[in-house]
Amino acid sequence: MAKTLLEEMGERLKKARINRKMTQMEVYRLTQINPDTLILYESAQAEPDLVTLSKFADTYQVSLDWIITGFEFNSRSRLFAAEKEVRRLQKIIDEQSTLIKTIQKVVNSCEEYTAPPQRNWGS
Repeated sequence: MAKTLLEEMGERLKKARINRKMTQMEVYRLTQINPDTLILYESAQAEPDLVTLSKFADTYQVSLDWIITGFEFNSRSRLFAAEKEVRRLQKIIDEQSTLIKTIQKVVNSCEEYTAPPQRNWGS
């Protein structure tokens, strides 16, 4: 039988607590979450609210993403990708700026150029 999302989250909460080698009483002392309530969360008999989930994430030193979904969304890799894209776009802007300046110089030099007076050789 497939587990519900709440059951999976409860298992992750228990796993995170055990990985941190914490008892339910230690969690209570740090978070003020009653041990009986913690048991309900870990056994998927109750669903913690966002504030409570945040307390668990801080206490267990895991991300909310992982507690809720089971996946760790690496914000560093997203930040790196965003910074890379910004550098790429800045390079394009710099290249276009250089091109615009070159065009402006050409246009200005054409405006300054005056053709020599034409001679009338036939008269």
